[in-house]
Amino acid sequence: MKKTKKPLAKFIAAAATAALFAAAPAMAETIKFGMNAPQGDNPEWNALVAFKNHVEYKTEGEITVQLFPSAQLGAERACAEQVQQGTVEVCLVDTGALAGFYNDIQVLSIPYLFKSSAHAWKVFDSPFFANLAEDMRTETGIRVMAWGENGFRDFTNNVRPIRSPEDLKGLKMRVMESPVFMRFVESFGAAATPMPGSEIIMAAKQGVIDGQENPAQVNYDYNLMDVQKYMSTDEHILGVHAYIISDKFFDKLTDDQKAIVMEAALLASRIENTQKLAGAKKYIDLIKEKGVEIHMTSMAEKAAFAEVSQEPVLEYLREQVGAELVADLLETAASYEPTLYGK
Repeated sequence: MKKTKKPLAKFIAAAATAALFAAAPAMAETIKFGMNAPQGDNPEWNALVAFKNHVEYKTEGEITVQLFPSAQLGAERACAEQVQQGTVEVCLVDTGALAGFYNDIQVLSIPYLFKSSAHAWKVFDSPFFANLAEDMRTETGIRVMAWGENGFRDFTNNVRPIRSPEDLKGLKMRVMESPVFMRFVESFGAAATPMPGSEIIMAAKQGVIDGQENPAQVNYDYNLMDVQKYMSTDEHILGVHAYIISDKFFDKLTDDQKAIVMEAALLASRIENTQKLAGAKKYIDLIKEKGVEIHMTSMAEKAAFAEVSQEPVLEYLREQVGAELVADLLETAASYEPTLYGK
């Protein structure tokens, strides 16, 4: 009898232990989510809040999301580097900040590539963007969960309205410290003056620059229109946001958690996209109230700007990322126009 009781006791203990572990909740995970934009009623912050709420609700608290606005985890490049290293889980960054990690991302800087926000959103969902994301993940360990709009860039200046390519000739234009933007502005006969965004206001006041280019939201929020007289909504290059996650962290998640996080990123990008476009009129109206003269650029005028500036930039990009990738993106973007515009 003693010999039979001992194994039975062991069996009962083992069964109890197994039951205990089976009843235990999955190990909790925390996502630190960083971005440059501040906390407040803006598309980026609202997108992040939606991501947090969706993940925490759908996982029933298995994953908590901590939001870090205003570059608390570092500026975009630094945040992306931490995502690559796995010390930060998720960041919202402009694709320009990823060029140092993944050279081919520069292809997204083709001027006048997208005819409108709606056109860009369609192309974001294309196989081209899916393949670009997968290639970057393989090379860098940074996974793009979703793509979003970071606003079209527009010309502003203190000399004259910009309605045609000729109107840019001779102007001293501040640009980002990027060869793409320098070639773009110089294609119009303007003088490209690269400098950090923090120096724009002083440079305009001192006459070092005549103008600059940024999205309307940036122009207003950063008080750039206090030192500019004219603005044209030519929408030459679209800033593209990437919702990136550490592939090391992503691989640790269960299949259900992965699906929830990816769905949350797509939700966030959709919120950012629609709020960016819906808010465009608000920022144009606020800029007008500052006394700035605004020219609403037509599709035909945009085509004239593209005819002058696109090829010089394409020539540079073909050298940097390869002619095949450039051609693939141009073809993809063009293929979505007929269905979008009813042609």
